Amino acid sequence: MRNPGKILIFLVILFSLKAGTGEPNHKVPLFLSFVFPGGGQIYNRRYVKAAVYAAAEGVMVYGAITQHNRYKNSKDKLKFYKDEGDFYKIREYEYYADRYKRERNNFIWMGVAAVLLSAGDAWVDSHFKSFRRDLFIKGDELSVRTSGTGLKLVYEW
Repeated sequence: MRNPGKILIFLVILFSLKAGTGEPNHKVPLFLSFVFPGGGQIYNRRYVKAAVYAAAEGVMVYGAITQHNRYKNSKDKLKFYKDEGDFYKIREYEYYADRYKRERNNFIWMGVAAVLLSAGDAWVDSHFKSFRRDLFIKGDELSVRTSGTGLKLVYEW
């Protein structure tokens, strides 16, 4: 690592950025989700989501690496059997090489999708940080009532 002190200072500055209205900067969690698995969710204080996204992205990376190693091994065995001239083993390892390559690529694409989903979720959550959760003020009422044609959802203030 080049200089961990500079990286730490950069992250502290990044976490403290605010938009002009006093709201958090919505680009920060978006950026953090691209850099760290679950980083945007941690910034938004959504720790369970952060753990889920980090685990999902970790599984995709692990799967891609595992399938890539299997692909390399099957290619090596395929080359060996081509040199030997064993046609049955050649067909078998051509199948394995193709299968492992497809599975590796699928894990990569699913990992990209998980990162994009994580970034989008962090961005949307950052917009809802200032959303008013107490919709009902004293005296307000939400009720379901029957009418001549069915049910009505009524909000009275």
